[in-house]
Amino acid sequence: MSGATVPGTLLSRARRLVARSPAAVALAKRVYRSPRLQQTAAFRRFVRSRAAGAEAAVQAGAPPQLWLETVLTCNARCSMCVHSERKMVGVMSMDLFRRLVDEASAWGVDSVCLSIYGEPMVDKRWLERLQYVCMAGMTYSFFSNASILTPELAAAMLELGGWTEVNFSVNGFSKPVYEAVMPPLSRDRVYANIERFLELRRAHEGEVPRVTVSCVTLAENVHELPEFVRFWRPRVDRVSIADRTDWLGELRKTDRAVPVRGRLRVMDDSQPQTPCPAPWRKMYVYADGRVSPCCEDAALRQLILGDTNVQTLRQIYHGPGYAALRALHLHDRRGDHRICGACRVNPPWI
Repeated sequence: MSGATVPGTLLSRARRLVARSPAAVALAKRVYRSPRLQQTAAFRRFVRSRAAGAEAAVQAGAPPQLWLETVLTCNARCSMCVHSERKMVGVMSMDLFRRLVDEASAWGVDSVCLSIYGEPMVDKRWLERLQYVCMAGMTYSFFSNASILTPELAAAMLELGGWTEVNFSVNGFSKPVYEAVMPPLSRDRVYANIERFLELRRAHEGEVPRVTVSCVTLAENVHELPEFVRFWRPRVDRVSIADRTDWLGELRKTDRAVPVRGRLRVMDDSQPQTPCPAPWRKMYVYADGRVSPCCEDAALRQLILGDTNVQTLRQIYHGPGYAALRALHLHDRRGDHRICGACRVNPPWI
């Protein structure tokens, strides 16, 4: 029908509108996670219909959203991150990186996120990678702690073009809190780096990336989150206050000692499991070439569905691992999976 707006478009618009306000995001999360809502027949029909639509898109050949972990190594040891507990290092080889970018471009992937669990700018070949992505006709985004974002590096990236978004992970406002959560980084240096970058962005005449500043809610920083939001909201496009998710329940015992406002997002066992969008929408390629559909798997790396050292992206995405996982979720058998069945995270289908 001429002039009609498809439901997916309305949902996307609603999501973008909500994302502009941390308070609206918090309210939307509370509503979406409500067991009262998730137990309704209407909600479950909605989720199943979205999953069925995603399955149809896969069968029609639509590519997923793609993440490439150019480096696993990080220069921070954040208190809530596995990097603070064990040594995690690794760099994706340029040969593998180029092949994956070429495959993705030929597949129709138009944008790639170039980070998963490391700090991408510790990579000595970072600019070379960005140039290759741009030459392939793709755009890119990434996450960073901004600790080594010099004005020279920022200017070079802006000149390259193709940069659509950056999410700066800044997990504290005051110097004592920030440096307790993100050692050994300097709070003042990071804040100065971001502010200098914002000045360069304002002065740049070409296309510029959207800027998000994000913070994970922790017992250490929860008391200063309002001040954090007040400081960053006038400066950047979006402020994101994230929950610290307890994927497989490892953190529940320690959470009991945390004040209520600082608690993790712990999913009650009574919360119904619904199909997760990840097996249809996501491909995360780790620095060693292995592939997972789930960002929550980045710490433990147990949900491995393929290896790009011996398979193509399409072979993995349309292969038996992804297909079997999608079938379990689609037919309400998520609980039968050894990993997905233990996970209480229900990402929204919007």
